[in-house]
Amino acid sequence: MTTPNEEPITLPATPLAELYGLKGKVAFVTGGARGIGQAAAFRLAEAGAHVVIGDSNQEGAVATAAAIRDRGVSAEGVGLDVTDASGVTATINRVAEKHGRFDVLVNNAGIFPFRPFFESDDALWQKTYEVNVMGAMRCTRAAAPHMARAGGGSVVNLASIAGMRPEGDLAHYETSKGAVLMMTKSLAWELKELRIRVNAVAPGGIQTPGARMSIEPLLSDPKKLMARSRGFFQRIALKRMGEPDDVARAILFLATPMSDYVTGAMVLVDGGFLLS
Repeated sequence: MTTPNEEPITLPATPLAELYGLKGKVAFVTGGARGIGQAAAFRLAEAGAHVVIGDSNQEGAVATAAAIRDRGVSAEGVGLDVTDASGVTATINRVAEKHGRFDVLVNNAGIFPFRPFFESDDALWQKTYEVNVMGAMRCTRAAAPHMARAGGGSVVNLASIAGMRPEGDLAHYETSKGAVLMMTKSLAWELKELRIRVNAVAPGGIQTPGARMSIEPLLSDPKKLMARSRGFFQRIALKRMGEPDDVARAILFLATPMSDYVTGAMVLVDGGFLLS
């Protein structure tokens, strides 16, 4: 078919269902026993992938996988400590050997305890960096060779709006997430020849069990907690806190062929918070 000026009209050839499909693929989600990781694991499985949930809470990972299977899709849970380099490599190697491939890695495991700068110590900074940055690096380093053998893959890192704008009492966390953003770009460039795409999702205020636990240090000062919470909410353009599935949908986009021409990018999922 041509237009009046004889220019051909080219319509997309691949059906949308295929672009969002992960049938026959293997996806690995760290920190997937609850919250964002749990929601991402379900969405990836719903898209057709066999999802492996790795979490330091192995019992929670196994329970989440069972709940996902109850929805008629495929998942399994394994124990994973992202601060254990040899353990990470061994676990990812076992998954790849068991299933014959490794296609998607979601580096979701992270910690974010509130602590004022002068009340934080070296141990807190080191632990935060070990989990949030080194953990993602270790998992990517172990997974990339398997992805390359499968013809390529997708790595999705969990960054945060905290890595772009400080809010106070989170210097250790904000610094780590800033590092995740740069690592995403660096690895996208370094792994391009292996056809491995590396992208990040940067959530804003998301209602998760981990987020609720992280504010415990603020509970001793209810007035400060209320003021902080109210001020944060008022700056969200969409006037609601996010849900784990809001982030999971963005992860799904970056994990599937829908984003085949996207690498080294960051997707904001913050309800417009950074607009303020």
